[in-house]
Amino acid sequence: MNKGKKYAQNGALIFGLGNAIINTFKQLNSNDPNSEFDWSQLCVAAGKGALVGGTGGLILGAIRDNKMNKVLLEFNSVPNYLHKTLNHYKDDNTLLLNKAEQLKSNFQSKFKSELALKPKITGSVIKGTSIYGSDVDIQLCFKKDYGSIASVYDTISDYIFDELKIKEIKEIREQKHSIGIGIQLENEVKRIDIIPTRLIENGKNDVQLFVNKIGFFEKPTYKKTNHEKQMLSLKLNYREQRIVRLLKIWKVENNLKIKSIFLEWLAKRSFDSKPITNKIEKDLTNVIYFIARNVEFIRIVDTANSNNVISNTLTFEEKSNISRFCFNMLDDWRVDKRNIIDYFPSLESTM
Repeated sequence: MNKGKKYAQNGALIFGLGNAIINTFKQLNSNDPNSEFDWSQLCVAAGKGALVGGTGGLILGAIRDNKMNKVLLEFNSVPNYLHKTLNHYKDDNTLLLNKAEQLKSNFQSKFKSELALKPKITGSVIKGTSIYGSDVDIQLCFKKDYGSIASVYDTISDYIFDELKIKEIKEIREQKHSIGIGIQLENEVKRIDIIPTRLIENGKNDVQLFVNKIGFFEKPTYKKTNHEKQMLSLKLNYREQRIVRLLKIWKVENNLKIKSIFLEWLAKRSFDSKPITNKIEKDLTNVIYFIARNVEFIRIVDTANSNNVISNTLTFEEKSNISRFCFNMLDDWRVDKRNIIDYFPSLESTM
């Protein structure tokens, strides 16, 4: 169904019902106590509303159809549009990574005797799944006998706030697991998150991660994690990384409330059930279909901590909303491939 027909139907329905409701209200509140309800008048009012709404919807839909045709004509095909969307969100992290390396050196110099391992850059930039605006993470692993994980967090936080002198730093804030640093790079501020951890058992790379209090009545706590295990369990090839990046763009552009780690795991399970091809459109729809079918009931547990159930980061209602959104997207896509523009609108806005 093209946009003209769809908008005309929706406009006719909405304006027809709206005008009928207004007419009903007027008749029921008439000042003439002897007047009877006029069904023919109601039908005429509904018809007029439907005509106006349908005509307006047809015009707006035709304009939208024309714009979508121009967009796909510009990019030749849906797969090419998706590739260009990836390029649009591509970020040159060279300057940010250089600054992260400088911070690593600072932390290594300051805490060399207290650290069990050298500071390490982690996160989506290293995994190959970052998009424009992604943070860079630096993990600091303190020795087992240093003290509590809370003291580790406080030590790093105090150092960053009070001693770390880098002119490009524009803001610092304590977060749930990390201390976020806003770095001015050219004309924008980018983020580097410093993640303090404490070694649990030497040789296994299991660490404690601080969990800062968020609400007024909450208390800080900690949880176990293992970055190496997480990286190995979510190891993706280039084609898989490409689809994960598209999913992150899809999440941003449609304001979907789902954590990136959950999205990555859903994609990984989809790749395991149906191997990826070299057809970007097909691979994306396969993953979206997998999410639609499984997000409500799938159980995903952090490979580094069996107590951390990643799939529990959303309520059942939130999962159901995402499932419906995915099914609706697939239906729209099946009816008219141009509708992909509605779900990845970034390129259209640049035209």
